[in-house]
Parts: sequence; structure tokens; C-alpha cells
Amino acid sequence: MKNVLLVGLGEWGKAIHRSLKQIKSIKKILIIKSRKSKKNANLDDIEWVIIAANNQNHFKLVKKYLNLKINVFCEKPLTLKIKDSLKLYKIAKRNHCKVYVSDVENYKKIKLSIKQKNRISRSKFSNFKKDIIYRLVYHDFTYLYKYLKSIKNIKIKIIEKGKGFLKFNLEKNGKVFSFSYNLNTRIKVHKFNNKSLISKKNVLKDMLNKVVSKNVDFEKNRKISLFSENMCLKLLKLTKN
Repeated sequence: MKNVLLVGLGEWGKAIHRSLKQIKSIKKILIIKSRKSKKNANLDDIEWVIIAANNQNHFKLVKKYLNLKINVFCEKPLTLKIKDSLKLYKIAKRNHCKVYVSDVENYKKIKLSIKQKNRISRSKFSNFKKDIIYRLVYHDFTYLYKYLKSIKNIKIKIIEKGKGFLKFNLEKNGKVFSFSYNLNTRIKVHKFNNKSLISKKNVLKDMLNKVVSKNVDFEKNRKISLFSENMCLKLLKLTKN
């Protein structure tokens, strides 16, 4: 039986908490709700820390717990700078700890057929219109890693951008991927070509269960995480121009 510490109890932190409570191998879940929380958790028997705090706080939080030699699961992205992410992986290796960054889309196990021209679309309604790249696009990069492998020879062209929406094309090795994101519609969609990526299964629970049981490929996850971060940074640079 394992004890875990959940850091961050916002909307997504609550979803993680609900899933953690369903995992039979977890005995106790300690919670630090926010930075303002004065609660000092007893870390003596903690095997995993689950980071669900704001992206800006990921680096210092993950670094803190890795230096305490505790395994860390972090919501995506690991950090907002590749050099910081590389530092964390070095600390983890030095302290013989595990780091896993959420790649929940890969747990849907949906078989995709890559064509010459591909379309990825995602839409839903959100009052918060910002940060589409880390909130939505990152997820699609995680499952496309197996097809793209590296950021080399990838060309990106911004088609349209505005409040709550983003469209761009990605090209590699003659294959084109057209991405479309919209946070202004009540119709919830997540598709790759004509295949829906919306799953009724609790894939969040499946991922967390395998991670805390160390029944995952940590090295593969490291590659997925760094690839997705690099792609997001490349895209962010283009959208700011």
C-alpha cells in the first residue's frame, strides 16, 4: 500500500483526487491545497508526490520533492523551459527518483491511421480563453510523438489565431497535420481525422495507477515530455510574432 501527497486542489487537482481515491494500492492521500496552505505534510512515508499546481510553480515544486528523494508525478508541462526540465531529470537520476509527466491521451489506446493529410480538432466552452497551447495542444503532441519522433524537419505555419481559438498546420516528411482549437463553442469535440478521441473510460485513473505502481516506461515518458514541451515552445514563439 502506498501513501501519496497531492499538491494543488484546483479544478484538475480535484479530478486527480477523485481518481486517486479509486486506486486500491493507495492507502493514504495527503493534500496541500495551495501555496497559502499552512499545512505541513509529514513526508516520512510518502512514496509519490502528485503535482497539480499552476504551471509556473512546477519547476520549484518538482525540484523540492526530488531533492527530498521522493518520486514525482507532474501535470503537463513539466516546466516552461527545456533547460529547467533537463535539470529536474538530472536531479531525479542523481537521487534515484522517478519522474512522470502526464500523457493521459496515450492511455486511451485508440489506434490512429496516419494519412498524407490529417486533421486534429478540439472544441469546448471555457470562460478562460488563454493558454490553449499548454491546455489543449500539448495533449495532441503527446500521442503524435510516436509518429513524429523529434522536432527536426518540422515546419509549422499559423493559419489563424484569436481569443479562444487557434489554427495551425504542421508538416513533416511530406505529411501534413492541420490543428484546430476552439474554446468558444458548447459542442465538445476531440477528433483525429474522423475518429473521436473522447473516452468514457477513466484514463486518468488508469495512468495514475500504473505510474504509482511503476508499471510504465519512464524513459519513453521523458522523451514524450521533452518533445511535447519543445513543440509547445516552438508554437508559442510563432503565435507571439
